Amino acid sequence: MPSARSIEIIAPSLVPGATATRSRPPRLRPLLVATLVFALGAVGGGTAGSAQEASPDPDDGNWYAERLTSGDTPLTVEYLWSRGPKLRSERVVRGHPIVTLVNGDRYVIYDRITREGISIARSPAAIQQDVGRVRPFANEFKNMMKAGAEKVGVERVASSRCDLYRVTDGVGRREVCVVGDDRLPIFTRVYVRQRASEVTSQYAEWSRKVRPPDSFYLPPADIQLEFVSYEEYLERAPKERLGPAPPTHRELLHGERN
Repeated sequence: MPSARSIEIIAPSLVPGATATRSRPPRLRPLLVATLVFALGAVGGGTAGSAQEASPDPDDGNWYAERLTSGDTPLTVEYLWSRGPKLRSERVVRGHPIVTLVNGDRYVIYDRITREGISIARSPAAIQQDVGRVRPFANEFKNMMKAGAEKVGVERVASSRCDLYRVTDGVGRREVCVVGDDRLPIFTRVYVRQRASEVTSQYAEWSRKVRPPDSFYLPPADIQLEFVSYEEYLERAPKERLGPAPPTHRELLHGERN
């Protein structure tokens, strides 16, 4: 169970290659801090050691991180594991622990309380793009560089520094701050001009030492799944609710836009 030490998701312990610097931690609203401590203890699973202590193996396909999303969106704490193209995500939606699994040609979402869920066939484009991904999550830097992002400065996050990249277009502004040779994101900010809204995602506890078994990326046998094809999902999704929660890693279901 993640401890209160994981509050460092706001002032993260970073990764090898990060430069230490003295700075004051960012100010947080007391309610946000309290909510974060509670949320980090709400989802089952062990806490990964800080990525600063990890010894990344470039030939090992395992990744783990925690992500806090806030701003003009419901506060969400998400736990992320991957091995190669396989993904497991855990988050809480209205009190229900929701698990997302991406494995091979299936995108699975299930509720750990009701033991029900949905298994969606992934699009051919999404499956084909698995080959080119370093990991199935936290690829904001790569995507923004493809969109023409430029380095605009260096930001201090608690006791470390990260390189800030930005891209601005007709929709708004996107930023990502990265560290290390792997260019791991520490935070992202997305501003949508038309809605005057901003959403921030903060990553922490990067690790490559967490190595779950293959079964970790498969739904338990007692989960009742509704199996749908990709075409059926596209037809039904605009008209009705499918599964216990919407897909959150949509690029792994539909494929990334070129």
